[in-house]
Amino acid sequence: MTHFLNHYTLKYTPLSPLHIGADESYEPGNYVIDDEAGALYGFDSQAALAGLSENERQQLLAIVNGKPDDTMLTKVQAFFHNHREKLLAFAKQPIPTASGIKSLYQKRIGKTAQHEGNGRRIINKLEIERTFYNPVDATPLLPGSSIKGAIRTALLDAINDGERLKDRRERNQQFQQRLLAGNFHTDPMRLISIGDAAWQGSVDKPACQVRFAVNRKRKPVVKNGQLIKSQAETRELYQLLECIAPNHYQGFTGSLTLHDTQSIAQDDRKLPKQRFHWTIKEIAKACNGFYMELFWRELNAMKERHYLKSDWLNQIEQLMENDLLKRLNDGEAFMLRIGRHSGAEALTLGGVRSIKIMQGRGEKPKWEKEPKTWWLVADDIADHKSLLPFGWVLVEIDPQSHDTQLQNWLEKSHGDLTEWMLQQLDKQNRLKQQAELRLRKKQEQKEVERQQAEALRVKQQEEERRRASMTPEQLQIDALRQKLQQKQASNLREQIGGPLYGDMRELIKQTEAWPAGAKSELLDVAKDVLAFIGANGNKKAKELLKALQP
Repeated sequence: MTHFLNHYTLKYTPLSPLHIGADESYEPGNYVIDDEAGALYGFDSQAALAGLSENERQQLLAIVNGKPDDTMLTKVQAFFHNHREKLLAFAKQPIPTASGIKSLYQKRIGKTAQHEGNGRRIINKLEIERTFYNPVDATPLLPGSSIKGAIRTALLDAINDGERLKDRRERNQQFQQRLLAGNFHTDPMRLISIGDAAWQGSVDKPACQVRFAVNRKRKPVVKNGQLIKSQAETRELYQLLECIAPNHYQGFTGSLTLHDTQSIAQDDRKLPKQRFHWTIKEIAKACNGFYMELFWRELNAMKERHYLKSDWLNQIEQLMENDLLKRLNDGEAFMLRIGRHSGAEALTLGGVRSIKIMQGRGEKPKWEKEPKTWWLVADDIADHKSLLPFGWVLVEIDPQSHDTQLQNWLEKSHGDLTEWMLQQLDKQNRLKQQAELRLRKKQEQKEVERQQAEALRVKQQEEERRRASMTPEQLQIDALRQKLQQKQASNLREQIGGPLYGDMRELIKQTEAWPAGAKSELLDVAKDVLAFIGANGNKKAKELLKALQP
């Protein structure tokens, strides 16, 4: 039975580190690296504020409100680095970094890289380019457009079959239209729909790692007895990239749909030519024909330069010698190369390949059949012996069983990463619990202070109401009573003739016209004053009180 739409589930397994640009970077203002474990922790502004105390927030605010120059940037870098322990609890999941990146961070964070002759400071931005990710859960994602582009290159190469250009003036678009015998509307790739491949890897291991991209010459060039380095290597150029780690078997799942138009009358003005209605087997064959040839050619050339990490190389070669190669040949799976630093050869077709080779400053570029250098994955900038290629991905079509050898290699031989992940998550959870405890205590203290402030407010209101109900005479008596109470509370004894006695005496002098009730109330307070200062038996005092007696 023929279906108009034929769906296939594709399982993607990265065989080497993979980076697909997201036009975003980790910058020292939104990440820190834990010195002990070399773990990168990304965070957003909300997490930063949650992790800092009020005083620390004010310090940060003072820095960012300063002059927006390189000095401010280095201060921000240093501030986050110095407060990294408080930020870890609120950061995203840790990402392991290469040992060289950890050292580079420790050496340069918050410092100026160099000063130019004109005094200008060159800042260490320490940017790490992020790989493409799902904005909902921050897991890595293989965009369908990247996958489809790689498949298109392989199909075009198969059609061209190594033929040279018939007309050197022919442009790329014209060339592709000639090969596909169609224009935009009749492009056969419109019959192939490929969805984004979502992350399905284990949560026990990091999905990504931060690595160096370093440049190395493909062939040794010796001049005056010295091995010549590539221009990028000479200038110590490198990139810091977040890469999808090749540690997860079938780490991504996506779909491919073929539109079958056999039930529709062929019209070359509206539909692609019938010979370009590819089956899934034909697509797999074209991809394997193009990418496997490139894979082996590159692998052997890198082996000659002793660039590749030995255990990775051994495992790959063993895989290919066993069942995997048969499955590739049978069209059950196919190889792709996608993402950054896949190399110019993976983007161009055999027969018409002409790659621009940049020369030294002031020299015109040259055009060659193959590049002069590779960009490779490294743990250290100076590494020449333990490197990995970028971007190799195995794609399985509707797999009914697992490739046990591949699965064991990728999942069981990276136990150190599983242990690392558990340790970092434990640490992060512990710091989070500590932070939550600090926050809870802070909230409890705030609640106590609020209750105390409320009690004081109620007391003040009651005092105001009490005083509002008093007569002028009672207010003066109350003032004397409060002075007495203050003295009693502080236990400051006075002699007769002191300030308290003097205030009492002056008040009694004003009571001639007071009503009897007020005089009686003042008399009680006056007796307490005399008792407090020990003047109950004093004759002058007794005489003074007579003015209050009825």
